[in-house]
Amino acid sequence: MRHFLFDVDGTLTEARKSMDSKFISFFSNWMRDKSVFLVSGSDLPKLNEQVPTSISSKCKGVFTCMGNEFWESGKLSYRIKWVPPDKLIEDLERIRKCSPYRIKQDNYIEIRTGMLNFSIAGRGSTGEERMLYNNWDNESKEREQTASFVNTFYPDLEACLGGAISVDIQPKGNNKSLASKWIRKNIGGEMVFFGDKIFKCGNDWEIAEDIKENKDGKCHQVENFLETKSILTTIYSKNEDEQKDPKGASLVQASFFEGSRNR
Repeated sequence: MRHFLFDVDGTLTEARKSMDSKFISFFSNWMRDKSVFLVSGSDLPKLNEQVPTSISSKCKGVFTCMGNEFWESGKLSYRIKWVPPDKLIEDLERIRKCSPYRIKQDNYIEIRTGMLNFSIAGRGSTGEERMLYNNWDNESKEREQTASFVNTFYPDLEACLGGAISVDIQPKGNNKSLASKWIRKNIGGEMVFFGDKIFKCGNDWEIAEDIKENKDGKCHQVENFLETKSILTTIYSKNEDEQKDPKGASLVQASFFEGSRNR
């Protein structure tokens, strides 16, 4: 059996925005008779703001908070709790205070189930402010430097880029690979994962590596939901025997990171 796993921000939606109405119609029709899971860094309330129930109710399950929560049929199946150390909070406060970036909004440290989300710009940023910070961060690499600091001085933790303006921090191993490991243990079968951050220090990297190492699926690096739609239309048609990649290669022959780019 084949299972399709999807990141949300940057994969099914624009960052922190609701799914496009035309894409909702397409995706709802496409996922019929398919085993679909969502794998998000956000908590369930935020995910529900982006993904309508017409989609989430058709999913076999929803992994939230980097896989530290799992929901089946709207009911909580498991929850992995974690309390971040006070020293980490102090260090993040200092990093934000010392950042040269000037446009800072509220809600910059958000403790979720099993993880912490940190944003120097602040989760209270408007859409335009998010774009401004993301552009600035692409040049300054501030988030990568923050993640590197956490990974160096907190060896029991791991930090990676999340969304467009934040860093996700959690105990080592408590990342999105929790989703692929759960499916492997409880259901089995082939997995196909879609994410926009399948690169080192990206929060989709660990689940992609887990699938690769266990040789039980493939992953697609995408830039946005339009690319996700293109790949679903081109490769994953209803007739699986006729599935081809865009270059005509068979699905088995296609490269592991389909659509991946140098990062």
